[in-house]
Amino acid sequence: PSPFKAAGQECCLVSYSKGTVKSTPGYEVIRRLPSFVYLETRTGPGTEVEYTTDLFTDIGSVILLHEDPEVVKKDIAFIRYMEEINGFFIYETKQEILKRPRGDNITLSSALPPRPSSPSKSPGVGKKFIPIHRRVFSSDGPMLFRHQSLDRPEMRPLVKKMTTIDASKEVVIIVDPHSTGCCIAKEVMARTYRVIAVWSKGSNSEMRQQAPLGCSDLKYFSEIEEKENVLETAAAIQKAANLFRVVACICGGESGSELTDAISEKLGLRTNGTNLKRLNKKRQQDLVAAKGLRATRQAGGKNFSDVETFLQTEAYPIVVKPTGYSGYDGAKLCHNFDEAKEHFVFLMSVQSGEDDEVVCQEFLRGREYLVDNVSRDGEHKTTMVWVHDKRPANGSNFVYFGLLPVDSSSIEGSLVISYARAVLDTLGVRNGPSHASVMMTDSGPCLVEMACNAHGGDGTWQPLVRALNGGYSQINATVDAYLDRQAFSLIPSKMPSPFKAAGQEVILVSYSRGQVKSTPGFDIIKSLRSFVYFETGVQVGSEVDYTVDPFTSIGSVILMHEDKAVLQEDLVRLRQMEKENAIFVYEKGVDIMRSPSTGDLSSLSGFAIGDRPKTVFTSSRASVYW
Repeated sequence: PSPFKAAGQECCLVSYSKGTVKSTPGYEVIRRLPSFVYLETRTGPGTEVEYTTDLFTDIGSVILLHEDPEVVKKDIAFIRYMEEINGFFIYETKQEILKRPRGDNITLSSALPPRPSSPSKSPGVGKKFIPIHRRVFSSDGPMLFRHQSLDRPEMRPLVKKMTTIDASKEVVIIVDPHSTGCCIAKEVMARTYRVIAVWSKGSNSEMRQQAPLGCSDLKYFSEIEEKENVLETAAAIQKAANLFRVVACICGGESGSELTDAISEKLGLRTNGTNLKRLNKKRQQDLVAAKGLRATRQAGGKNFSDVETFLQTEAYPIVVKPTGYSGYDGAKLCHNFDEAKEHFVFLMSVQSGEDDEVVCQEFLRGREYLVDNVSRDGEHKTTMVWVHDKRPANGSNFVYFGLLPVDSSSIEGSLVISYARAVLDTLGVRNGPSHASVMMTDSGPCLVEMACNAHGGDGTWQPLVRALNGGYSQINATVDAYLDRQAFSLIPSKMPSPFKAAGQEVILVSYSRGQVKSTPGFDIIKSLRSFVYFETGVQVGSEVDYTVDPFTSIGSVILMHEDKAVLQEDLVRLRQMEKENAIFVYEKGVDIMRSPSTGDLSSLSGFAIGDRPKTVFTSSRASVYW
């Protein structure tokens, strides 16, 4: 008949998230809809749900029917809303990345699953091995595509002349010079000092290969391995320096922070000293709390009994992490007591240091800020404040979209600058670079942790910061702090307000998956008027996945321009390219031309869904059986 006697349709349910299903509360909600007739699904507790990309990966089918078309329309809109908010399932918890990993604190061996050494050893018989898409750091060498704009005047490097007349007869120690530490070493060398690289026991071969663009050919005066004790290490340095005078010891990476303090103290150089265990994450919070500043509620120790009461009384989720530096920080957001206990035991089992402990801390809610400082004799200069742009995407709550500069005169900027400086004083950090992670909570700024080294990320932010500040960054300010008192005195106490230009770092997010055939978006990115720098680990042949954490981002772009309107235009273009999947062209997959029935599934090889038990819900409404 025309028109129909009622309104209705079938809805195939679409998944915008992935995980192991713990429960299915959304199905009960669907059954209560006024127009509900029938629900069929093969998804239940224990099922691995994937993003819906074809008819085999949908998560169910619903029949809706009602005499009022408006009722059906509203129920369809509600179902689509539940899909968007991932309201059908509660997933089993998994380790969540609580901070963006940088080259300073992670290496490939800890970030990636093992890769087969040859195609013949790949999983599956006769299958060609394809590289898995993960965020790639500069230690990956040829796997990393990096491009920097050098044709804009403001991008040209600033080279300072020698600081003193005796600079060519003096030597500077840099401990663990990788990532941004290489940029510091390059700046020191540009001032005609020799540089001795000291590698701590906490460094490894991958870290040592981690050199930013323009730093891969650095030639050190000498390279020294950390010895059994600081006395032997200092003696080795003096021997390598020979007739040159050692004038400074600078930290080049977080792994070298403790050794930097020990060497500088032993040689009588500008130092922070070793009297405070300031790098211990639990100790940091204890010292901050004792000073009367907002600190994280916590409990820690070597034995589970040290934290058991805290885990029984503190609200969940709770962060469980090691207290010291460990390459990859091992932090996990735990959602219940059993999960927290399991991770505590795991962390203690993989740590071997005499002072290694595990700390359990409250989960801080708010916006996360990074405060970059450089200090000389207790005088702190704030060279930049950043805020993480973190939002939900692809079913994950913590996806990084970028890193944005913060105006020093804003309420948030003023608060975190004052707070970070108070923390530096509390921790006894009087000299050198530092970057503090600070959460702006409802009760004010609170320390996440303080790192006594320069901001990481290979220093790719340096040209952006120089443009924003009008000529200086944390890198050259660090060298001034140690080698040029007068130049350091001329650096402003904090960044100019307003900034001299507009810019930010953009983290590229993938809303699609597939094997990359070509990368037309790369050329578009490099042609943007505000383009400064682009880094990606994705290449032709890579398997790209949905971005759900920092490791699955598809690249990082630095944008900067004196005109805010140009920056905003380019930013909109990038986000549009992400949404339209215009950065890559994928290899064509198998197209499903019709909806597979239950009978079809059993005859199709390679689709495990056909083996899952089917669950059916029906309505008891009398009107259904007309």
